[in-house]
Amino acid sequence: MIYFRNVALESVAPVKIEDIRVSPIARSAVVRDRPILGGAEFVRAHDGTRTVVITFGLLEQDYEKRQAYIDAITRWARSEKPEPMQIPFHQNRMLDVICTGLPEPSARQWWESRLALTFTAYDDPYFYDTSEKSVACGTAFFVSGDAPPLMRITRTLSSAASNQAYSDGTDTMAFSTIPSGNMVIDLSRQTAAVGTTSIMQYFALTSTFIIPRTGSMTITGTGTVYWRERWTS
Repeated sequence: MIYFRNVALESVAPVKIEDIRVSPIARSAVVRDRPILGGAEFVRAHDGTRTVVITFGLLEQDYEKRQAYIDAITRWARSEKPEPMQIPFHQNRMLDVICTGLPEPSARQWWESRLALTFTAYDDPYFYDTSEKSVACGTAFFVSGDAPPLMRITRTLSSAASNQAYSDGTDTMAFSTIPSGNMVIDLSRQTAAVGTTSIMQYFALTSTFIIPRTGSMTITGTGTVYWRERWTS
């Protein structure tokens, strides 16, 4: 079954799935031209977008019923923002996508089997775990997957706290003040806020954000670490 926004494609129309093609993540190199010598300096590799193409048949000879099914498939595929998709052979993993290509049915060839839906993953091209894991700060944990996880630290403060720090043993994030309320430090996006208000003005200039990574980690401080494991395929 193919699920988009937790609704199965097969539940909205009697489609016969021919194929599901998941493209690899587009990779590009960030480089800096040398001003004198030939060539360029390699800076880093960049992961871009990926697509999911679903090809299917709709074996309905009645023209009106066939068009009604196409309309239902279009409504199922369209969304105003990227939404979670689950596809076969990727158990307990999701990919946030938005539809970028709708089927082009023939009015004559009701037996055609090359109707296609194209979805594109823009903001996050990685498959991520359907469940989120958590541990208390100071507890060792292990992150599986082959891509950097989505990770955040949360804490609820009944009153403002001063000189607070979080560290993984390599990088340390220090805040001169954390106001009262619900704090969220998003390690993946490198932001920190209490409620909807940023607290980055309290972030020490000598601090560096903890980098989410796979493998064993321990983050010291006060609060709870949440993470979702991610995969490139």
